[in-house]
Amino acid sequence: MLLASILRMYPGVRGVLADLPHVLERAQQRDFLGGELESRIAMQPCDFFREVPPGCQAYFMKSVIHDWDDDRAHEILVNCRRVVPADGALLLVEWALPEGNLPSVGKVGDVTILVLTGGKERTFQEYRDLLAGAGFRFNQVYPTSADFVIIETMPA
Repeated sequence: MLLASILRMYPGVRGVLADLPHVLERAQQRDFLGGELESRIAMQPCDFFREVPPGCQAYFMKSVIHDWDDDRAHEILVNCRRVVPADGALLLVEWALPEGNLPSVGKVGDVTILVLTGGKERTFQEYRDLLAGAGFRFNQVYPTSADFVIIETMPA
């Protein structure tokens, strides 16, 4: 749904939905990317732990990195870095925990994701460190109207 929204907002943009086969099947069944968008979208099965499809200028991942502990998140980010071109970008949509002991919806999410997948929500500094270790530099953060932020990263 997020990719469909982006493509509708930017008619000159093409997109690739890359995910596990069952996710792609569900997207096709629900016709999220059909109709007018069908000619501007490609679906590509992939496993982010093995490889990320090459050939895009920007890579956009929503609620992916938080599902994993630091080691597994690092694997995904390293695979992203292999394909993001020198003038490209990786955009992560995630909750970012505030520093210190401030209340946050993300802290409830942190406990939930820890129990469900072993993953974790991260502070901006934790994202900086994780991204730097995978060859990215933390560029800018864009708040959204929801409780998420968009973290823009560039190849280091």
